[in-house]
Amino acid sequence: MEIDDAGELLFRTYYMMDWKTVGQTVSDRLCVSCGGEMKKVGPVRDKKGLVYEGLVCHKCKVVFWLKQD
Repeated sequence: MEIDDAGELLFRTYYMMDWKTVGQTVSDRLCVSCGGEMKKVGPVRDKKGLVYEGLVCHKCKVVFWLKQD
């Protein structure tokens, strides 16, 4: 997945993503709200080359974007 501007990540909520087309892998993290399994999403790269990885909880319908170094 590629986006035009890293600032867009702040506005990409759970409902703005097409989860059927987004690659996801198993994560070792649990959701702080429900305790359920979270999935890794990404990597997502913007045009400046900044890379982000997401964590998603489908039960709570929440996604967090984390900038990678």
